[in-house]
Amino acid sequence: MCVRFPNPNHFKVCIAGKNAIARNALKLLQARFKNDELCIIPNRDDVGMDTWQPSLLKYAREENISVCTLEQVQQIPNLLFLSLEFDRLLRTEQFASKTLYNIHFSALPKYKGVYTSITPLLNGERTSGVTLHCIDNGIDTGDIIAQRIFDIGLQESARDLYFKYLAQGFVLFKENVDSLLTGDFQCSKQDFRQSCYFSRTQIDVKNIHINLKKTSFEIHNQLRAFIFREYQLPSLKGVRVAKSTLSGEFIGANVFAEQENEFILSGIDGFKIVAEKADILAGGGGIILLYAKHFYFILFLIFCSTQKNFIHYFIYLYTYAQKQAYFIKRSLYDKYA
Repeated sequence: MCVRFPNPNHFKVCIAGKNAIARNALKLLQARFKNDELCIIPNRDDVGMDTWQPSLLKYAREENISVCTLEQVQQIPNLLFLSLEFDRLLRTEQFASKTLYNIHFSALPKYKGVYTSITPLLNGERTSGVTLHCIDNGIDTGDIIAQRIFDIGLQESARDLYFKYLAQGFVLFKENVDSLLTGDFQCSKQDFRQSCYFSRTQIDVKNIHINLKKTSFEIHNQLRAFIFREYQLPSLKGVRVAKSTLSGEFIGANVFAEQENEFILSGIDGFKIVAEKADILAGGGGIILLYAKHFYFILFLIFCSTQKNFIHYFIYLYTYAQKQAYFIKRSLYDKYA
């Protein structure tokens, strides 16, 4: 990666982070600053390609905006540093500048740390928010500058909540960017009595267990808290669940019935949950979808090893290529739909 070190004698605004909020914030700042007054620090997993989210690194390269390291930016005295989904903890004493700010995806002081799209849903929260705060040496513990609070819908998943964070976070940025540039704002201390924190070790997203011996609301919350197709999906009976819908319809306690494309279930209080399957091929059989392409490949190899006819070989090669194309499309659908 070509890195251009910005002139430390000039005022700089640095966007450090990822995804739509960081890219959109950088675009907004381009209307106020020249490109040589801006720089970015991309997250370590940003390879410069758009995926289900836009790449900050790709946009900066296209716009000829400096791509810096954290160590380079720390040396700039006239710096406004904005952390927008940045993936590193910061030590303020390592910065020559003291104007360091972060937008955190939660209604601080609640839900410091990570998994802020999961934990509020697990706990049945009806609201969440985005918070602009000063950066100190703690984890999301700095003084609060501004917040936006919004409702969480009963049927919304972790993915839905994350997209709300992106949208509301950018609105919060637009509302306060001028104040950050001028320093004309007031801060408030966080209320320690409402504070909570979650680390990566507290939730194992690779080993999701749904406890069905709960109320319907609690089961529904467990399902929707892990519904984020780009990262993970919860499972019932080994089949991935793409959507959970809770209703006030009473169907009796502890129901669990599997249908072709969904599960119908309830908790100890008997209210209906519809859990829609992500893998609907062969009646929702997740295992069939997972291993079918390998099965076709093995059949193809067995056939080719027993055939001498070139035409047969070509026909089966074509058939296998079509099957592979189907599964590639299917996997892309699963990832980005």
